[in-house]
Amino acid sequence: MRLTEEIRTILLYARDEAMRTGCYGIGPEHLLLGILRHGDNAAVQALGKFGLEPSEVKEALDAHVFRERAIPYEEEEKVNFTRTALSITNLTVMEAIRSKQDISAVHLLAAICDNPGEFCCEYLHAHGVSLQVLRTYINKSSEEHAKSSLPGAEDMNRLLSAFYQEKEIFS
Repeated sequence: MRLTEEIRTILLYARDEAMRTGCYGIGPEHLLLGILRHGDNAAVQALGKFGLEPSEVKEALDAHVFRERAIPYEEEEKVNFTRTALSITNLTVMEAIRSKQDISAVHLLAAICDNPGEFCCEYLHAHGVSLQVLRTYINKSSEEHAKSSLPGAEDMNRLLSAFYQEKEIFS
């Protein structure tokens, strides 16, 4: 298992989002904003499947966390992960281990959904996105990926024919 470039980028975006919204603490909302900013990932695709538009989610998150002014770049080193966000990153790793996949945005989204009482979690739950729903989505997409990577019966017959023809050549 490894930390993907996708998740590294999302974590950097989360810091940028915290600064943009005027927060010295990178919280769950900033992690979700980082996912949305990245855009091209399984978490955003999952949100779309559940009828959530990224722009609407961003608008709701911004309304919840936005402060009067952004954090200046000279103070970037003062922006750190909150305990909740650190807990979410740990849960992200656990979700990836559970699904036997590399750590990705959809695991981060699932971990965000595992924090009752947090705005993000409650917002997602109110729109039908929960930890259980995402786990089902992750498992289903993992199974579909596994099926699509296995050759079909026709492809398998072609491969076997080619294999046996090669064997005849070498005998």
